[in-house]
Amino acid sequence: MYMIISFFKQSILSYKSLFGYLDPKLFVLVKVINPILQLIFFTMLAKFVYNTDDVTPWLIGNAFLLSIFNVVFGVGAVIITERAFGTLKLVIASTANKFLVFVGRAFIHVIDSVVTVAIGLFVGHILFRVDFSNTNFLLLILCALVSMYAAMGLGLLVGSFGLLVKDVNLILNLVMFSLLIFTGAQYAIEALPQVLQWIPDILPITRGIEASRLIVAGDISSHVYSLLGMEFFVGTIYILLGYFTLKTLENIAKKKASLDAF
Repeated sequence: MYMIISFFKQSILSYKSLFGYLDPKLFVLVKVINPILQLIFFTMLAKFVYNTDDVTPWLIGNAFLLSIFNVVFGVGAVIITERAFGTLKLVIASTANKFLVFVGRAFIHVIDSVVTVAIGLFVGHILFRVDFSNTNFLLLILCALVSMYAAMGLGLLVGSFGLLVKDVNLILNLVMFSLLIFTGAQYAIEALPQVLQWIPDILPITRGIEASRLIVAGDISSHVYSLLGMEFFVGTIYILLGYFTLKTLENIAKKKASLDAF
């Protein structure tokens, strides 16, 4: 019980350390206004390109992609933050399980991302009249949680390279644009060149977006649960890869003395 309480306390403190320096106005601009403007831009772009008034599929996809800043950048930047404050070597030198430490700091970002997705869907309903009358909202929340869990795994994997690389932001930006291009949020995966159509299968959020579109349309068939199960499996694979990558790079970083490199 004590470990569970410590886990959640550490998650909240880590989240506050990332955004606590912002005053309320900046927080609203970064966490609310900016995602809404991003959602409006991509949705209006899809409306123009596809010449349609029903922008529901693209709005749902882009609402899920609003989580990138939180669950990929927020999680991936944990080690960067530790290095910036000079505490990375202390974390690595401690006897605590480093993987659980970083997972704990990443966990709150999953919840935050689900809230961001909810804001995006609400704005879609108000501005673009997206119909949620046939939606199973509990299943939609589950879909968002599973998708953010999968994306968190990717963030942990990428963030592990912060033990060796001084600027992980380059990798994080590459991951961000990969999710924008290959998850099916902007256009059908079948529209990709055939040689690239395997990439969405290994990325998180892809199946979550597809499942969420079906849920909003009122489909709660076994196919939806299959997509969510596959998304959870992909997220677990990324978390395991992140664990082994972190352990491997930790040993390399100690030998190369890269923990204090700026």
